[in-house]
Amino acid sequence: MSHRLFFFFVVCFFCWACFLPLTSVVFAMHKGKVASRQGLSNNQHEILANSSSTKSDNSFMVRVPKGAFKMGSSFIENKKHVKECRKYDKSCELWWFSDEFPDQLIFLDSFWIDIYEVTNDKYLEFVIATGHRLALDETCETVKCREGNLWEGFSFPARIKRQPVTQVSWQDANAYCRWRGKRLPSEAEWEKAARGPSGNLYPWGSGSPKNRATYGRKWRGMFTMTDAGTYSQGASLYGVFDMAGNVWEWVDDWYDLKYYQWRRKKNPRGPGEGEFKVVRGGSWVNHADTLRSSFRRWSEPEVRYNDTGFRCARDDN
Repeated sequence: MSHRLFFFFVVCFFCWACFLPLTSVVFAMHKGKVASRQGLSNNQHEILANSSSTKSDNSFMVRVPKGAFKMGSSFIENKKHVKECRKYDKSCELWWFSDEFPDQLIFLDSFWIDIYEVTNDKYLEFVIATGHRLALDETCETVKCREGNLWEGFSFPARIKRQPVTQVSWQDANAYCRWRGKRLPSEAEWEKAARGPSGNLYPWGSGSPKNRATYGRKWRGMFTMTDAGTYSQGASLYGVFDMAGNVWEWVDDWYDLKYYQWRRKKNPRGPGEGEFKVVRGGSWVNHADTLRSSFRRWSEPEVRYNDTGFRCARDDN
């Protein structure tokens, strides 16, 4: 019996001695990881732990089926757009909308797109996990510009957690989508997800944006935008929210004024190069006429504004 006890204690001691350096290494690795993230709160460390292992996120996406849809605007429609535009700006001219002409039937393979715009809490996961720059404009030289920054370091007001992230460039948006295992939607994909196959004026149809979108506002800091998905009546035919108002959305394509005149009619991906990237959908500051789902706007890919965000898409495979 005594021999058995002695053997038992020897085995236990041996196992403990083997385990000790292993635990010391694990502790050292953990300690080093914490030391490299010294500006983060406990909650942000939790976000880091979760996001590092689950960066691919295909939840809250909707599949848009393959098929043709009406993209762009006809000459007659553009004349109507000028009339609407002049309600807010008397200087509107027909040529302003020439980049939407001509309207054509475009065929797209099926794809997936985010139901909601990327929100501040989702973008924070990306920033913490990758060390990417914060969602703010560090180049501001005026008080007015700095007021557009809703983030302060790794934190932001709890009220904007579910609001769309802004102050992100095209490069920022592209990096986020790639990190999630996705990509930015093409301009054609964005427009189909917004207008449906028949080419609706707005995502919901032709009715007024009132109580369907966030628009026509002045800047009021964290009270300016609304949470993603606030307006259930503003969803598109495919169930995609906020494709009109709240924030402009970066898409993948370079902008070309005459692109619609020479684009291919199956799975167009935009020009091969350019100076500006396309943004779509209008924002909190725009009037109703700018929220049209065929309205095109351009922006330099490196700029960051407090009215511009994005959503992601992915191939159907």
